[in-house]
Amino acid sequence: MVKALKIEIFMLCMIILIGLAARSRRSLFSSTQQLLFSMLGYTSAAYIFFDMIWTLSDGVSTPVGITANWISNAVSFSLFAIACLIWFFYSETMQGSRFLATRYRMALVALPTAVVVALAFTSYWTHTLFYIDAQGVYRRGAAYMIQPIVSYCYDVIYTSLHAFVQARKVESLQKKAIYRTLAFFAVPALVGGTFQVVFSVPGLCVGIMISILLLYIVYQEQLISTDPLTGLNNRNRFETYMLSLFSGADQADDVYLLMMDADGFKQINDHYGHVEGDHALQVVSKALKDVCSMSGGFIARYGGDEFVVLQKAATEQDIIGLCTAINDELARAEVPYSLRMSIGYARVGDGVDTWQDLLRAADAELYRVKGEKKKAGVQIR
Repeated sequence: MVKALKIEIFMLCMIILIGLAARSRRSLFSSTQQLLFSMLGYTSAAYIFFDMIWTLSDGVSTPVGITANWISNAVSFSLFAIACLIWFFYSETMQGSRFLATRYRMALVALPTAVVVALAFTSYWTHTLFYIDAQGVYRRGAAYMIQPIVSYCYDVIYTSLHAFVQARKVESLQKKAIYRTLAFFAVPALVGGTFQVVFSVPGLCVGIMISILLLYIVYQEQLISTDPLTGLNNRNRFETYMLSLFSGADQADDVYLLMMDADGFKQINDHYGHVEGDHALQVVSKALKDVCSMSGGFIARYGGDEFVVLQKAATEQDIIGLCTAINDELARAEVPYSLRMSIGYARVGDGVDTWQDLLRAADAELYRVKGEKKKAGVQIR
């Protein structure tokens, strides 16, 4: 492949990575995740830039060419190792890992990368990772494999396998999608790197760009499907999930839909203001996560103060217990007002055969429950 085409590929990958890193600062993730994702994008772009300098200077036997060749290789070796380390931190952070809970552990994880950086910049004298011969051509050093072992095996493959295991454990479709993307991240770079070694094409930079682009696309989809106030699934994601659930009859067995809204929510807004009303919805969402997530419940904000939970349960008594647990959790909330949910539920089967039927049945039950509360004098609006 001619150098001009290689340079065009390098430039395209750099532009895409810099664009993704810049756009990620627009609240795609939490502040820590934003920082790590943008650092990953910028570091990868810088690595590709110095890889491009190496492509231009390799084989140039002038003093300037040899110097540029040596510097570009030392920096690109270091940046690639650093990018893999940033990916390790990012992936483990996304998975909520406690592995990075202390500075000591973080330093321990970073130590092999620091060794690679030191070896890269001392290779001018030691030829450990690489050297530049008299004709200005890059040559691999005796310990060249230290860099891919540290970068791929230690940082990337470990965290990818960890994400794969996590994806098999969780019930939430949203988390499954995230963990599967994290697990898949290393594949394009590994394939691209293999093509680069075998066919001398810039496959690694393309693989890195594809990995980061796919990760960005998945999080854009998550952003579209997430309620911004509560962080729960939104109505669109709920309806998509319902469609997938009812696509196979066996998947819908023993499924209950809980439909609920907050008692006296209008009074909270009227007496404490809409900011506190938003906080009340966040308290409700946290209670639902705490109670329902462990048992694999799918939770969504349906609209306003209405929430829905799709839950598998062996008996109706389990669902009654779940409803009680939700209100018990809300009773412990540290807020200056009473938070309680009216909950109606319906089960798949017994004339409830489509997701629309299930929704109507749960809504009718919720209406009945609220009617009984209203007769008893409970403030429900």
